[in-house]
Amino acid sequence: MERREILKSAGCVLFLPALESYGQNRAMPEDAEVKRLFCISMGYGFFTDALPQSNGASYEFSDHMEPLKKHRDQFTLYSNMKFGGSHIRDHKCFVGNTTTNPDSLDQIVADHIGHLTRVRNVVTFISHAHHHIVASWRNRLPVMPIQSTRVLFDTLFAKTDTKTQERLLAHKKSVLDGSLEDAKALMAKVSGRDRQRLEEYFAALRESEQELNKSIEWLREPREDVEFPVAPKFENNFLATDVDRKRFLDNPRQIQRGIAFDMIYKAFKFDITRVVNFYMVGLDNDHHITTHNVPKSADARLSLTKYDSSFFSLLSDFYGKLSSTKVETGGTLMDETVTVATGNNSVSQAMGPHNGNAIPVFVAGGKFQNHGGHVVRKGETTCDIYLSILRKFGIQREQFGNSKQIVQL
Repeated sequence: MERREILKSAGCVLFLPALESYGQNRAMPEDAEVKRLFCISMGYGFFTDALPQSNGASYEFSDHMEPLKKHRDQFTLYSNMKFGGSHIRDHKCFVGNTTTNPDSLDQIVADHIGHLTRVRNVVTFISHAHHHIVASWRNRLPVMPIQSTRVLFDTLFAKTDTKTQERLLAHKKSVLDGSLEDAKALMAKVSGRDRQRLEEYFAALRESEQELNKSIEWLREPREDVEFPVAPKFENNFLATDVDRKRFLDNPRQIQRGIAFDMIYKAFKFDITRVVNFYMVGLDNDHHITTHNVPKSADARLSLTKYDSSFFSLLSDFYGKLSSTKVETGGTLMDETVTVATGNNSVSQAMGPHNGNAIPVFVAGGKFQNHGGHVVRKGETTCDIYLSILRKFGIQREQFGNSKQIVQL
């Protein structure tokens, strides 16, 4: 981590409002094909034995994927990819399988387009208690997630006392101005070696000044009047019995997730934020146990298809909202949004739980050419997909994590 990033983290930036837009005034590239990114990671991974086995555009849907059938032409399933997942790395899904990559996919995109919206990006975690709750990384440091739907709603939609906020920001600006003046005064009094260190600190203060000014600008913008979402109703013929509906669709945690997904949809719709990272682990306390019983129990394998199907209901509901929302360009919100759902490990009868050797990645939106198909890879890293997504945002990088090639999405 660079010295000025440490200084910035330890100094004035701490008093800035959390999650406000902190980007530089960079213009959105005119040739960017997409505008929004939604990253979803499943800590326990998908049950890969139940996923489609045939390759190509004519692949047959698995029964438990039934909720996604009506959106077939709007997403691609990539399978048989690798990450090297395990319990201790399942929260590093979007940062890549290497210690040399400092930022997760969402943070890189947020650095690029976060200045265009009031909220730079959102990181959230809604699941049962688990020790791995971090999925977003910046400068090799974890970005702590929002763990409450109420806090998520307030972050995105709550209206504030503008006069109070203006006074608070004015005070922060006064403190920052004083720090800048002190830094300038010291410049003429220190040695050459100390001057270099001071310049790094001064640069960090200048960045903080730009970020503060951006917060002041957004404070003057009106906020959308959004009501707290109601509990969603999921359509899922695979989970049609009363017992299955109660356990997998009307589960309080499933409802929480559905409410969070609805907030994210509205945040995209009203252009409050364009980048979201959502990490989830299990639907209930039995979910994890079930993954460990898959190698030896047919009942566990059937149960795991139902856990996965409940997640597909979430995706289907979200895809439907994006697809039915028109945008100024004449297309839909789905056309302008990339949703990537995956995990850094998977579950199978042969390899058991928490293995990173057969990872599926669902990529939706963006009008990508492979949509409607199932692309079976040859064990390449999931970072190839992430690098390719960055290119779609107009972000030119030679590598992301341990990526080896660009994938034609």
